[in-house]
Amino acid sequence: MLANPGPEGEGFSPRPAGYSRDAVSTSTRSWRFPATAPYVAHARHVVSAHARWLGADGGAVALAVSEAFTSAVIHASADTGRPGDVEVSVRRMPGALEICVCDDGPCTEHINGAAADLELGLKMLEQLADRIELTHHGRRGTELRMRFPVP
Repeated sequence: MLANPGPEGEGFSPRPAGYSRDAVSTSTRSWRFPATAPYVAHARHVVSAHARWLGADGGAVALAVSEAFTSAVIHASADTGRPGDVEVSVRRMPGALEICVCDDGPCTEHINGAAADLELGLKMLEQLADRIELTHHGRRGTELRMRFPVP
């Protein structure tokens, strides 16, 4: 797993340190980030760079990860007021790249009109990915799986 120094952290650079083609030869990779707004861009960059090297459309992946991560930041801590974590994983499969964005907060899809926002975000994700699957685990969090084509 790569270290995530964070957007304001010492040593942060647009290209993750130690990232090489050898590092992307593994079929599965995951990162854990604090569920806070400054980490949206960091997650987007790290995951889309990895996806690009594995053959996926980096632009589609970047936009999808941004949307999913932002949703996790907004909805994951609505009950507690404290940010949890967001885990993003990438798994290479024959002909596809699966990206999973998981938060550890309670499901808050029906709080304060969040259902409409969630529906709009999912419609956008359906346009970007070949397949999406959303699973709510109640108070244990939400998992969003997206599949993107790769050669």
